[in-house]
Amino acid sequence: MSQADRDAATPGDPGAPPRPRLQAWPQAWLRAVLDLASVSPERHAVVLSDIEFGSQPTATYYILLGISELIAGFALIIGSDATLIGANVVAPLMTPIIGVSLGLMRGDLRLLRTALIAEFGGALVGVGLTYLLGLLPFWGDPTPSLLAQTQPTLIDLLVAALAGFAGVLAMIDERVSPALPGVAIATALNPPVAAIGLCLAFGAYQGAWGAFLLFFANVLAILAVAAVLFLIAGFVTRAEIGSVRGLARRFAPAAIGLLLVTVLLTDYLAGMVRNIHTQRAVTAVLDQELAHEPSTALFGVDFSRGTEGVDVLAEVRTPHVPAPGRVKEIQDALGSRLGLPVRLFMRCALTKDVTASGSTTLRPYLSLNGKVATAPVSPDMRLLQQAEQVAREVVATRPNIILKDIELVKLATGPVLIVSIESSRAPLPGRIARFEALLRERLGDPSVRVVIRTAESTDITSKGRVLFGEAHFGASSEEEPEQQRQVEEAVRKHLQSLPNTFVTAVDAVQRGSGWAVRADVASPRVLTPDDVHGVEETVAKVIGEPVGVSVRARTDVLVTDKQYEAVGMPEEDDGGETPAAQSP
Repeated sequence: MSQADRDAATPGDPGAPPRPRLQAWPQAWLRAVLDLASVSPERHAVVLSDIEFGSQPTATYYILLGISELIAGFALIIGSDATLIGANVVAPLMTPIIGVSLGLMRGDLRLLRTALIAEFGGALVGVGLTYLLGLLPFWGDPTPSLLAQTQPTLIDLLVAALAGFAGVLAMIDERVSPALPGVAIATALNPPVAAIGLCLAFGAYQGAWGAFLLFFANVLAILAVAAVLFLIAGFVTRAEIGSVRGLARRFAPAAIGLLLVTVLLTDYLAGMVRNIHTQRAVTAVLDQELAHEPSTALFGVDFSRGTEGVDVLAEVRTPHVPAPGRVKEIQDALGSRLGLPVRLFMRCALTKDVTASGSTTLRPYLSLNGKVATAPVSPDMRLLQQAEQVAREVVATRPNIILKDIELVKLATGPVLIVSIESSRAPLPGRIARFEALLRERLGDPSVRVVIRTAESTDITSKGRVLFGEAHFGASSEEEPEQQRQVEEAVRKHLQSLPNTFVTAVDAVQRGSGWAVRADVASPRVLTPDDVHGVEETVAKVIGEPVGVSVRARTDVLVTDKQYEAVGMPEEDDGGETPAAQSP
């Protein structure tokens, strides 16, 4: 077959050249290990030289290590993973571990001594520098990155072993040597060292122990893997190894340490798995219980085990602080699920989820696929959401009413919706009846009842209560403010000339050729239309223009044994009696 024919042949043609088959990953790993036995003598010399040079505790080594540990310390404090990766690339801690392993295998005491000094001396320098860093007074709460260094498990030991395998392979085989920076990132040797110093500075000695255990586990795992690979690659001769007893004696401390660390990390891993199951159970119960609370979402859960049970701290975002009785119900549900006594602490952040139609009883969260999703809500919360939507539509046509909140109360006779509004006056029962009928029709539930809870709103400026907006904010000519003041003073004077009548607010605005005046008065009796008409005629004669007066009268006065007084009227600056005080 010609070259052109071979090029034109498809993979399915009988004449097509065979393609190399991809090896399965176990075969690829085995092949990589077997390739170590074919390392050239020249490469042997280069690797040994690099290990001996990298294991020397020189001034440059300590400077580089100090810089990397400070970078790691800052990264752990601010919680920056990108900065932590940069610290791992700079750190020179891995080569001395390999030097210790090679020194133990070959019985090279000089290399072993210098590598140990470089490794643990450098670790002590890193701990000292980050300890001083932690003493600075402007750090906040521990970050998740720092906490992760203090909670090692068996998984961390396995990761260190795999990273050690890759590191030694990259050092020995020049074909994969460019991957060495990535291996340095994977081993992550200096973050635990930085965490030790920071924890000691913060007084967290248990956390410092956990970080030391993580560092020591990484060192032992890399040391053991490196020893095996050096043996396979032929970096250690039979004569250098010596007797099996001598080799065992040299590696005995490391083997015992690795065994103890494995046992401890296995126990930690079991505890971590137990905590994961507890976390899931606690979260499931809280999520189920909070589904009955409007616009309430679980933000975070922390817990700790003690001799008396489990303490749970639930961070909740909610528009209402739950009553202690409701917290007790949720606490009992947690205790029933876990089979242990539970103390529940709910840290409430007051929030309100808002959509284009107003607040919502949906329970939104950001899902793992990066989209905003909503958790299921209970039927009661769905009823509350539909009711709020209807209320928003009605209030939108009445600018003098502000909808504050809607609560649902379950009674034996049916659901009761408590609608809290803010308005300058209470709604009439007839309007409430029409709103209730509309809700029943829209919700399809004739048993729904409505209670309107009104909070009276009063707008007050430096001039007084706002009765006419134009009197406080309206644009006017230069003469109009003085005319307005005269009209208001005249109306105030003649209203207060009526027996036991106190004017609490008055506004006047120009309407056509005359004036429109509104006044709030307090009196032990309700003013009659004749009283108001008499004031209109008197004021009109005084100012020479027509005046229309409307009065909101309230029987809200303070009665003493001598006189009537207006409630809330300002006193004179000299502390005398109120200007509107009148004797009975």
